[in-house]
Amino acid sequence: MINGKFSFIEVSLWGLVVFLSLHVPHIEMRVDDFEQPAPTQPPAPTADPEPINQYMNMGKCFHMPRSKCPPEPNCTRIGPISVFCCDLDNNNFKDALTSAITQNTTLHLHVLNATIDELNVSQAIFKRLDSMAFTDGHIDKIVGQFKRSTAMACLNISNNNLTSSKLQQQQERPFANLFKLSVLDASANNLTEFPHSLIQSNKKISVDLSGNRFLPCKHFQRAMDANNSSLVTFLNYKNTYCALDISFNWFKDVRIVPIEHLKVQKEITASCRTIKPANINCTCIPVRLEFNGDDVTSAVAVDCSQRNLKEMPTDLPCNTIKLNVSYNHITSLQAVSDPTYDHLRHLIVDHNDIPNILELEGTKFIDNFILFSIGYNKLKTIHTYVLSNRFDTTGPAFSIGGNVIHCDCNTEKMLKPWLLENFKNIPDYKMLECEDGVPVVELVESHVCHTPRDWTDYIYYIIGIEVLILVLLISKVSYDYWVFKTAGYLPWPANKMPRLPCDWLCE
Repeated sequence: MINGKFSFIEVSLWGLVVFLSLHVPHIEMRVDDFEQPAPTQPPAPTADPEPINQYMNMGKCFHMPRSKCPPEPNCTRIGPISVFCCDLDNNNFKDALTSAITQNTTLHLHVLNATIDELNVSQAIFKRLDSMAFTDGHIDKIVGQFKRSTAMACLNISNNNLTSSKLQQQQERPFANLFKLSVLDASANNLTEFPHSLIQSNKKISVDLSGNRFLPCKHFQRAMDANNSSLVTFLNYKNTYCALDISFNWFKDVRIVPIEHLKVQKEITASCRTIKPANINCTCIPVRLEFNGDDVTSAVAVDCSQRNLKEMPTDLPCNTIKLNVSYNHITSLQAVSDPTYDHLRHLIVDHNDIPNILELEGTKFIDNFILFSIGYNKLKTIHTYVLSNRFDTTGPAFSIGGNVIHCDCNTEKMLKPWLLENFKNIPDYKMLECEDGVPVVELVESHVCHTPRDWTDYIYYIIGIEVLILVLLISKVSYDYWVFKTAGYLPWPANKMPRLPCDWLCE
């Protein structure tokens, strides 16, 4: 029994020894930590710092404020994988980066206020970067090309006075190999062309182009089209503007507008489906944005050509200014009086079966059109009075070439002079032909004006004969007088004539 108790005690003691031997180092470490004095300031963060701009959280771009700039030398490490540099120039740029960046560990780089002539992105030190930021500086030119194996997901080149020629060289295309790029910040520069080379096809990317106020709106529109709308996200969307070309007749201007206004394209697409007749699948394209105070509308061009239409479409989108219904079988222009045609300025109805333009009389279109093309139809006459005084200016254009009209004397006397008078507004006036193939402007009066003759047609001959008789009579009287004075007798014809009561005047 004693041996049994002794064995149990020994086993318990040995178990306690094993337990203490396993836990004493852990307890000692915690005690040592507890006994260490509290640090006077928090240690440097090991994770990426919180981005300054809230919208950059999407890409976790590494970005540090000016207050964290290091003293000389100009670069310092922030944690194990990040480097922050300030105030670099051509003299210390390469040496500072080479000494601070280690190819094995550095993944994040932020260079603040770099003033350099050329930024060569093909350098090996950029190859393994996940995030690269060159901000608030002055870069004269970006040259070279990122290597194919570059794993960069975030690129920040904001506020560097970059222009399109500095950013995207046509031959080098520096950013063509950034296939993993998901965030691009090119804000606060002077770009005038959309950086399409930075946006790879079929890849989602977030782009900040705010502060580039002269980027063409049509470039944004192309990136916002249906095929790319799910791929490209515009950061700082409310503060991103673009340059919109505004033109009306001879007037041209550029207006800076928020890109939010470009969403009217979707509204145009929806309204295009309401055009009647139904299911003709017309195409509607925005031409320009128009502003009325805070209201923004888009001028629309509608293409309904080659749709086998037998009548003009109705219920056009609001503010339709252009309509193309060529190559159909339309026989009437009556629908132009519809209210949805009130803003129409360009109408193309070539290659249809329209017999006249009488139905346009009194419409807003005929008073305000810029282009009216009705070539190759079935016009038999041109009712010039419908156009009234529309051609008092050189702006409107009226195209009628390819029509074959009935020509008569009235055509030569009325239509021909009208065509020659307004030839600047009718560029194809020589292509308007008669049924015999003769151009209207080459009509000859004697060929088309044939009327029955009456006695008035001979009036000039009668007058001539009377004048001749009068001359002969005067000559005969003068001769008889001369003979009487010289010979003392009258010639036989005058001597045989009976005396008249008025002869005494001559005696």
